[in-house]
Amino acid sequence: MKTLNLNEMDTSGLTLIEASAGTGKTWTITALYILLLLEQRMRPEEILVVTYTKAATAELRDRIRKRIAATLDLYVTGREPADELEQMLLASHKVDRDSAQRLLTRALYSFDDAAIFTIHGFCQRALLENAFESGSLFDSELTADQSALVAQVCDDFWRTRIMADEGPFLERLVMEGYTPDKLAAPFEGQYQNRDLNVIPEAEDVDLARLMEQRDVLLPPVAAMWAAERAAIVQILNQANLSQTSYKPPQIEAAATKLDVCLGRGSLDKGCDGLALFTPARIEKGMKKGSTRPEHPFFGLCDKLHDAVVRVDSGFTAKLIHRQIELKGWLRDELARRKQTLNLRCYDDLLLDLHLALEGPGGGRLAAGLRERYKAALIDEFQDTDPLQWRIFARLAGLPTITGRGAYDGVSAGSPPEAVPYPLFLIGDPKQAIYSFRGADIHAYIAAARATDGDRRWTLDTNRRSTPPLVAAVNTLFGTDNPFLNPGILFSKVQAGRDRRQRLLCNGRPVESPLRFWVYQRADRSKAAGKGAARGATVTATAAEIARLLDGSYEVIAKDGIQRPLKPGDIAILVKAHYQADQMQSALTARGIPSVQHGNATIFETREALDLLRILRAAADPARSALVREALLTSVIGLSANEVFALHHDEGAWEVWLLRFRALHEAARAGGVIALVSRLLGECGVRRQALASAEGPRRMTNILHCCELLHQAEREQGRGLEGSIAWLERRITGELQDDTFLLRLETDANAVTLSTIHASKGLEYPVVFLPFAWDPPSAKSGRVLFHNASGGLTLDLGSDQRDTDHKQLAREEQDAEAARLLYVALTRAEFLCYVTWGSIKGAFESPLRRLLHGENFKDAKSFGAADDQEILDAVAGLAGKAVHTDGPSPIAARFMPAEIAAPPYTPEQDASGAFACREVQRTISTEWRVSSFSAITGGSERHLQPHDYDAVTAPGASPATGDSPVAELGTDLSIFCFPRGAAAGTCLHELFEQLDFSAVESASLERLCQAVLLRSGYDRRWLPAVQRMVMDIISAPLLPADPGFSLSHLKPGSWQVEMEFFLPLNRLSGSGLTELFAGLLSPDRHGEFPEVLAALHVQETRGMLQGFMDMVFEHNGRYYIIDWKSNHLGNRHEDYRAARLPEPMARHAYILQYHLYTLALDRMLRLRLPGYDYATHFGGAIYVFLRGISTGSVEYGVYYDKPSPLFIQRANELLLVSGEAGVR
Repeated sequence: MKTLNLNEMDTSGLTLIEASAGTGKTWTITALYILLLLEQRMRPEEILVVTYTKAATAELRDRIRKRIAATLDLYVTGREPADELEQMLLASHKVDRDSAQRLLTRALYSFDDAAIFTIHGFCQRALLENAFESGSLFDSELTADQSALVAQVCDDFWRTRIMADEGPFLERLVMEGYTPDKLAAPFEGQYQNRDLNVIPEAEDVDLARLMEQRDVLLPPVAAMWAAERAAIVQILNQANLSQTSYKPPQIEAAATKLDVCLGRGSLDKGCDGLALFTPARIEKGMKKGSTRPEHPFFGLCDKLHDAVVRVDSGFTAKLIHRQIELKGWLRDELARRKQTLNLRCYDDLLLDLHLALEGPGGGRLAAGLRERYKAALIDEFQDTDPLQWRIFARLAGLPTITGRGAYDGVSAGSPPEAVPYPLFLIGDPKQAIYSFRGADIHAYIAAARATDGDRRWTLDTNRRSTPPLVAAVNTLFGTDNPFLNPGILFSKVQAGRDRRQRLLCNGRPVESPLRFWVYQRADRSKAAGKGAARGATVTATAAEIARLLDGSYEVIAKDGIQRPLKPGDIAILVKAHYQADQMQSALTARGIPSVQHGNATIFETREALDLLRILRAAADPARSALVREALLTSVIGLSANEVFALHHDEGAWEVWLLRFRALHEAARAGGVIALVSRLLGECGVRRQALASAEGPRRMTNILHCCELLHQAEREQGRGLEGSIAWLERRITGELQDDTFLLRLETDANAVTLSTIHASKGLEYPVVFLPFAWDPPSAKSGRVLFHNASGGLTLDLGSDQRDTDHKQLAREEQDAEAARLLYVALTRAEFLCYVTWGSIKGAFESPLRRLLHGENFKDAKSFGAADDQEILDAVAGLAGKAVHTDGPSPIAARFMPAEIAAPPYTPEQDASGAFACREVQRTISTEWRVSSFSAITGGSERHLQPHDYDAVTAPGASPATGDSPVAELGTDLSIFCFPRGAAAGTCLHELFEQLDFSAVESASLERLCQAVLLRSGYDRRWLPAVQRMVMDIISAPLLPADPGFSLSHLKPGSWQVEMEFFLPLNRLSGSGLTELFAGLLSPDRHGEFPEVLAALHVQETRGMLQGFMDMVFEHNGRYYIIDWKSNHLGNRHEDYRAARLPEPMARHAYILQYHLYTLALDRMLRLRLPGYDYATHFGGAIYVFLRGISTGSVEYGVYYDKPSPLFIQRANELLLVSGEAGVR
């Protein structure tokens, strides 16, 4: 691999650039961008730059823009070149000064259009801009959380397939603790991965038959055991058997288990003692030269044991068969339901684009993308996966990779482009550490192999770390195959950092920047316990940081300014959130500020679990045990003694019970956010949280968790119980989403506590790795590995699962641990501390291989090694470290038991204390946005953007609507079409998209079919729905003009979903009663006065929001139409006009159309010259879709025109004078 030389690089074709840590990857990307702008005359919108996080995207955008500006300044001012790129540009004859200025100026002006995206952002844009070629849906909702949908699919599979299974299989599943979630657990994160190989291919065995064959053998065994137990035990005790397995106590223990098993007459719960009495097991336990004991019982046991094994094997095979079936079900059902809901998650974007590129129109789509983007630069390419690599290969017109996991195979697809497409892959395989997010290092290696050798470059100059630290890392990783993968090589890099930048101690440069601390054990005969080692390491690390901050250490930064070392210059890198917690507590005890930053989610914190306990207590405040558990949380903060004292203080206990009942009522009325608001205010949570040094962290966690709960409740319509279930799933799950990551509690100058994963790409002057000895964390129980052809494979239970395949999975895990260590060791600029020693688990650490090679054959021998031997081995490595200037860059010593360090004194802010301004006026809480739904529901949480017949009558319980997947009956008339909000939404969508001026049978059928499919309804409803639409558009709607129907509308004469905002002066129940006084009649408005009186309208000022289903103009008059899918009966007679005032009153629709009329009147007054209500407003028409009749206005149509006196009163009493917003 050649060192990168921009002068020699060809900017066309596939190019791989391997950028080791700190070698200027981002600098290289900006340089390539400039070359494409100048030499290839490309525009920013034509250069695709893809990276993997939003933060990295923002940084790249900023760095590239600054590079363009700096290069333009070079040509404009004629200043001296600042780096090798600028030197090359000035010496180049490919572009003259005037052309360069013009091209760079153009690039700056159009940089807002620069195509710099995350991988998901690129896929989404490609799909939307090529919707017809890709077949993607418009206006799809994008979500990071598909867990609720996955849970629904798993539940449906359990009901449909598992519950329908034979009884014995279901019973054993339940007995072994299987649930729908557990059944799908092996596939987590791989639900729609089409490249995943799942083995073995198990049969759907007849478990009941196997159990029958087993159970028929049970009675003779039980009978003989009952008669011969003592003799059988005596035979075994007297036989010359190995005392390893057949000691008398062991024989008696097995006999006791057999008593229980045979006594209950069932083997469904297993029989552990049976195997000891089989001939094969007895023979295995015989001593040499001895005679095998004989008894007929042993033969019977052998047959029964074999039958038990067959049942167990059959159950396992059937379980695997069902799990593989579930994998296919998940893939297909998730895709179908997302299609129905018009919903996509981030991984769907990748899959959709890949399928589109590989589909019939893939060639046109790829060509269109190449025309749109003339070149592509893929950042952090080591974090790719096979699917992404196939997308990029297809984009570049390369032969596409095919097959499940066949990373290196190519198809005879599209021929290579005449001019090779410029595709730059930039990354570092040594920093591939995100397999838990789906990244696959094997995809990178395949891409590297597909790249011609003369087009593979490397960056070999580290500009981050000082020369001694670079030399130390070179030495540490300079072993044979340090990354346990022959496809990942380590090449030594040279130091390129300005030697003036350094860390000083008492004015002298700090020497030996890579410092190993070896832990000394109390008991040197075995490896130290993790707890003891962790405690000592935490204490020593905090003390050393205090010493570094005593004022004797100074930093000379890039600007040449010399300043004291600050807490913000120091980072402690850990592997787990709990390790950061322990370090933070130790630092806090010394008064040293610290802040946590990592990939831990909010749901891993103590506060999330405590909030869950509080929600459970609020949901059921009558259960005192739940309340006591909530009181003991860190959020409320009562001690065990205080809670115990409440048993003897009924008054205090009653106060707490009342508080939790109040929390319960708050949640019912206003959701989780109302509960939390009350919790913070009345239960002293904020005061309790902020009383400790960790207060800002804890308070941030509480508020973050509450915000996510509120968001989930609002988006998914969850109540308190639903929020509890959602939080439980989040705490026990592993869903990845940036919104779930822990937030920083402060931006103050503080020691950074970060996971190694989160530190990638960052740098710190001083780094501590206190837990480098900790082995790779244990993954889930699944065995996931790559097979010989490179395909990702999940082994659910093959013969090799617990041997070869588990070893392969472990080797891949170890290889990633080595890469993780490399990332950690390359974050430091000046100084890095590493803790090591003979500690439990350290033998499995990648650091052991680097420091000791194969000196220890196993963990036992490593644990028995002397501490001095371990120290000497590290010191020996220091002797090998080559650095031309000064002593060895590596130092080793025993971890100091005591470190003398003065108390930390924070730097004083010379700017003085800040004080916030105090509000001097009273802020009204009455102003809000209200709606018809909020008024009739009695609460703002009922506010919805659209009203699709989900409103219930005041005081009534919501009816349960029919599910779109409900079973079809024999009657498929429109009367029997499913009810509820989902049905209303479906039918409303039909009329939103319908062109009333040009309805013809074929187009109407296509529209109805598409809407039914999207809404999840069976195609057999199509004739009824199509007939309903035809009836409605041809039915007479106006009593005064029976010849008019919607089919007479002209293009442009109607508007659907007209939204309005009306300024409310004051809205109240008494005000509404006054507004309608004397204007209602029983024949038109039924019992609406009583309904109006029953409304609980909270006094409100602000805005009244609503959506009118449709407004149309006919003969100079404007009419309001509202579609109602309410089910009133199964006969047209149930929808007779004379009967409609009753449902119109009961559901308060009379209030609704009066408010809509008021809004339309206000708009027409502002927009229509010479407007007069009596002349220009036609009325409100409510169409009950199920009951319309083509021949008469007497069925399914309610018509009314509100009194002009209502409009006059409303303008005077209800509305603020001025303009209303209608759109």
